Amino acid sequence: MKISKNKLVTVVTTLTLGFGFTMGVTPAFADSNQSSLQHSSISSIEQEEQQPFTGYVISIDDIYMVVANTSTKEEALSYQDDWWELASQSKILRVPLSAGDHYVLGEKLNVFAKAWTLSIPPIAIAPTIERVAD
Repeated sequence: MKISKNKLVTVVTTLTLGFGFTMGVTPAFADSNQSSLQHSSISSIEQEEQQPFTGYVISIDDIYMVVANTSTKEEALSYQDDWWELASQSKILRVPLSAGDHYVLGEKLNVFAKAWTLSIPPIAIAPTIERVAD
């Protein structure tokens, strides 16, 4: 069985590209116009747009605060002891607290998170918190 040189080159190139892309490696010649020094490592979570969530603080403990997305502060505070109904409607977000964070019940916040957990209620990952004037 004799294989032509062109066929051999085609097979080797296909296998190299296939394995390279499958393993997440770009072949060296695929980006030959840019210097490797220009590349910077950025994790995928840093590239994602932050997800906004606006609501009122209805619960605070040592680790998390619970923020309810309701139209009024009074409505939010009415769910203070039983917020699972809002959680099932995706209107609750648990936000991790950092040392030195001081929030009060009923305070309106914008919470921007890089991601949310898939739990019910979701937990904000790497949140940025802004106070909102009522």
